[in-house]
Amino acid sequence: MSNESLSTSVNKNFVMKLSVNVLVTLIGVAFFIASFDVARGFQQIVGADEYSRFISVLLIVFGAMGIGRSILDHRKGLFDGQDLKIFTDMRRAGFPILMLFSLLVINVYLIRRIGYFESGFLFMALAIFFLGERTARRVVTSVLFSAGITVIIYIVFGVMLNIYLPRGLFIN
Repeated sequence: MSNESLSTSVNKNFVMKLSVNVLVTLIGVAFFIASFDVARGFQQIVGADEYSRFISVLLIVFGAMGIGRSILDHRKGLFDGQDLKIFTDMRRAGFPILMLFSLLVINVYLIRRIGYFESGFLFMALAIFFLGERTARRVVTSVLFSAGITVIIYIVFGVMLNIYLPRGLFIN
């Protein structure tokens, strides 16, 4: 088999789209399995485990539909030719997407360690700073904006609605 026939039989756009859909499906399966360890929240009619199961089932269904669609599109020859627009856009916006995903993972990790409001403040401040110009003025702007949003969220959810959010180092 020559290289030409190999490259036409396996299209990089098909492999990329199929991989993304398989990843979405696997994340859905992992969420579904993890949902059995979620405890019921305080004074909730519908438990927190049911929310995560609903989202995981949606991920599994949409991932499986995407896998099927990718296979059908590959058989019809729709992946031949130019790159898919979404993948060229993702390559162009690679750093911001990677930075936001990393900050989100760190935020989720820090919620239980330093508190919801503190980790949310750090997430917003760093996200605003990294997604714009990295200047001293931008640091001040991101810190002030994040502090304002954090105070608003605290007043609305913590004081007015009296919703429990993981307390932290400074806000108890």
